[in-house]
Amino acid sequence: MDLTLIALLALLLGYFALYIHIKRTPSWQEKGLVPYGPALLLKTKKGLGIMDRLSRYKRFWAAYAVLSKFIVLGLMLFITGLLLYQLTLIPSIPRENALGFEYILALPGINPIIPVVYGVVALIVCLFIHEIAHGILTKANDMDVESTGLLFFVVPIGAFVEPNNEQLQNTTKKKRTSMYAAGAATNFIFAVLFLLLLTSMMGSVESPYAQQPLLVSVSSGSPSDMAGLQVGMVITELGGVEIENLDDFFVGHSSLPGNLLEAKYVLYGESGSTEFVSGVFIESVMSGSPASSIGLEKGMIIYSVEGTTVTNQQQFNDIMSQTVPGQNISLTVMAYNGTSTQWENVSGIDSIVLGSGATEKGYMGITSSYAGMGVLTPELLLSLISNPYSDTSSAPDFIYDTLRFLALPFSGLSPLPAELTWVFDTGYLGSESFWFIANTAYWIFWMNFMVATTNCLPAVPLDGGFIFMDWMDSLVSKLKKKATEEERRRIVSSITTWLALVILFSVLFMFIGPRLF
Repeated sequence: MDLTLIALLALLLGYFALYIHIKRTPSWQEKGLVPYGPALLLKTKKGLGIMDRLSRYKRFWAAYAVLSKFIVLGLMLFITGLLLYQLTLIPSIPRENALGFEYILALPGINPIIPVVYGVVALIVCLFIHEIAHGILTKANDMDVESTGLLFFVVPIGAFVEPNNEQLQNTTKKKRTSMYAAGAATNFIFAVLFLLLLTSMMGSVESPYAQQPLLVSVSSGSPSDMAGLQVGMVITELGGVEIENLDDFFVGHSSLPGNLLEAKYVLYGESGSTEFVSGVFIESVMSGSPASSIGLEKGMIIYSVEGTTVTNQQQFNDIMSQTVPGQNISLTVMAYNGTSTQWENVSGIDSIVLGSGATEKGYMGITSSYAGMGVLTPELLLSLISNPYSDTSSAPDFIYDTLRFLALPFSGLSPLPAELTWVFDTGYLGSESFWFIANTAYWIFWMNFMVATTNCLPAVPLDGGFIFMDWMDSLVSKLKKKATEEERRRIVSSITTWLALVILFSVLFMFIGPRLF
């Protein structure tokens, strides 16, 4: 059995043994360590003095509360709309690209895209400012904070501020929503501040390889992977043709699919060369697509389309741009034979009837790359991080660019892994210090943005759920003036419960849905 799994099981067993012991020992609970569902709360009075001092500036916090509600309303509409929209995209996600359940929690060490060191620092900052904002607004609105503390489930998974529950229930909706809104809004404001810090830092970076193709990803099992090409290499020559920019990489050379092609590169300042099998490599096949129905699979190489031998990615894109939905086109593909260690033509696949997609051209249902290489120039990479909104010209563009920036870790960028930093000159600040600060800034931005948007979902027990309940209660009071308090509460409870269930279903369907199609 895997040692990591053994360690995890031992940790879980140890936690539950401790949980049972604490649940059966009143003295522990009197000291502030109490069961909370399957979790443990560690309650303390620390931090209350700081909240008292900061909450004295009531005019400032009253204005801050108004700003917080506007931020929460905007984020609530954004994240709820986005969550519902993603339901329409689920059927097009290949089963093999479905997210694992480990991605549900934004916890370092559990979520594989979150680095442990940067993630822990970001999580501590995120939880601290979220809860202290709740505490300050609680006291600024003349309510008491009973305790502060941490929430544990094997590891710390949250922090909390415990307001006086009776006062919270009996106060006005204005004060109650101010308290709930402050946490998520503060996370969002910090996210913006650290985004500005990161982009300003990245704007000062330069690279001597600015225009040349830089390998930012290498697909497992692809020709480039088999040849030993790796992330961080700068491609300088292909098949004897000098490569100076992306156009050269995509169209400036030609080699028959399945033939060996020499690649020269620079890595950490040292030159090298290797040979890889040329060809347009199928990265993924959409479930239920025309490609899937005829047996195309990830890992194949496209040899020819309509009798034209495909020598590079751009040529394949140009051929497909001339097709239309419903067209039957001839197709030849190759696959790697592990026995002969050769790429060979696949029998039984000779044509495909194209479907319809998002554009007017024919839809095959694959994603592809040249030999499994993902490339960007250092200049484009810097632009992506230092100015993520450089091409934004509309609201949909803004949303897309924001999501693209948040999704950098899924592409191995956060903002830059160590394998890529060698091609950049960071100036007066040493490389290690610069990239530690830059990566920390990115993850503080990322964690705060994710916590802010998640908490704004209109689903109890999230902050957005309690805010939505009070807003909905005010709306129902105006629309049904003759309703009794009990009737009004029943209507509000019904609406919020059903909405929470829809949101829960939407979140779970992100992970389950692709596996059903």
